[in-house]
Amino acid sequence: MFNILTLKMVCLRCVSAFTLVCFVAATSAYSLTNAPGVYDVELVVSTGKKSVETDADIFFEEKGFRVVPDKNNFKDQGKEILYSEITQADHSFSKKPMLSGGGAVATALLVGVIFAVPFLFIKKKKHWLTVQAGEKFAVIKLGDRNFRQIVAELRAKGVTVNDLKDESKPGGGK
Repeated sequence: MFNILTLKMVCLRCVSAFTLVCFVAATSAYSLTNAPGVYDVELVVSTGKKSVETDADIFFEEKGFRVVPDKNNFKDQGKEILYSEITQADHSFSKKPMLSGGGAVATALLVGVIFAVPFLFIKKKKHWLTVQAGEKFAVIKLGDRNFRQIVAELRAKGVTVNDLKDESKPGGGK
């Protein structure tokens, strides 16, 4: 009887110690820094003459980031951009993604006027991230809860992110 009770206590202590070690290992700073940041976003992709927003995941890696659409028919329109190639990154909170002067001209030249037309009919204000890297670009709609983390990830990797304000509002859209 005494041996069974002692054996139960030893097993309980071992299980408790193992659980504690697993918990500490899973929440340690080392385990959290090695995992790439993954966030849910919406990527603007073109389908013929139209642009649509599709659910996607943005993966922040060591040398660059990838935006991968969730739907299989848009997988080929995923974006992979190296941090060192980024020439401009703009964050805006508006009904449509705002671009700085040079960014608007570059995007218009790359994709044409048709690309901007669907944004005229969006009513609700959202957080947008427009990233340009040479011939590559990505227009990404960020979530209301993850836009700060995504902008911080880019800034932590050495990318300058311009915060553009809505000029039609008094006070710069604050």
